[in-house]
Order: sequence, then C-alpha cells, then structure tokens
Amino acid sequence: MDNKNKNPLLAGLLNVVIPGSSQLYVNHDWGRFIGAFVIGVVAFVAAIFGGNTVQAARGYALPQGLCTGVLMLIIIIVLFLSGHKTAKGRNTEINTAAFYNSKRTVSHESNEKQHAQIQKMRDEGLISEEEYEEKNAKVSSKK
Repeated sequence: MDNKNKNPLLAGLLNVVIPGSSQLYVNHDWGRFIGAFVIGVVAFVAAIFGGNTVQAARGYALPQGLCTGVLMLIIIIVLFLSGHKTAKGRNTEINTAAFYNSKRTVSHESNEKQHAQIQKMRDEGLISEEEYEEKNAKVSSKK
C-alpha cells in the first residue's frame, strides 16, 4: 500500500459513479469494494422501486419522477460523503504516521547508517529540509 495522500473529492466522485470504488482508490481493498458495491446497487434499486411505488399510489399529486429523483439524490450524496470520508481518514492516518516518524529519535547505530536513515526520511517527505540538516548535524556532532 502506498503512503501518498488521496484526493477526497476524487474518492467521493468515484464512489458516486461506481459505488464502493473509493475503497479501491484509497485502500486497494477488494472485499470492502464488493460489499459497498452490492449495498450501493441494492440502495439504487430500492430507491427506484420505492419512488415508483409512491408515485403510482393514488392520492399523490407529485410531478412524474420527483420522488424517485429525491431518493436517488439522497443516495448520491451519501455515496459521495462516504468516499470523501474514506479518503480523509486515510490521509489523516498517513499524516499522523509521517509526523510520528519524523519525531522519532534515530537509534544508536553507526553514523553512516543514521545518515542513511535521515536521508531516507527526507526522500520520503517525512521531514523537511531544515529538519534533515538539523538531524544530520546532531549525528555528526556525536562522533
């Protein structure tokens, strides 16, 4: 799994187009995708059936398709928000882990190995250039 942030807007839109696809985009989780896809399809079918049933009932003077459209809109909003939340949650996890890793102290290994670890943290974007210089200076001064 990659440690790159995912776009919450894209995750929400993907989830609207194909229910559950945000799970593939964000987590690469086929199990959750299949579950969310089945639930999404069932929700759409239920909305269409329920909206048409209410529309066909006597005594309702609603314009044609209004009830079905409102139910579909509710499902689309829920799907979008679900995909958005999935990406935001994943981004929070990644950012928290990156922050934790950047604040970790380097172990008591050889200076070369410590420099390599600090370089790796900088290359992965876990620490800034200033933090990189600071940590390298600390390792160099411990000689």
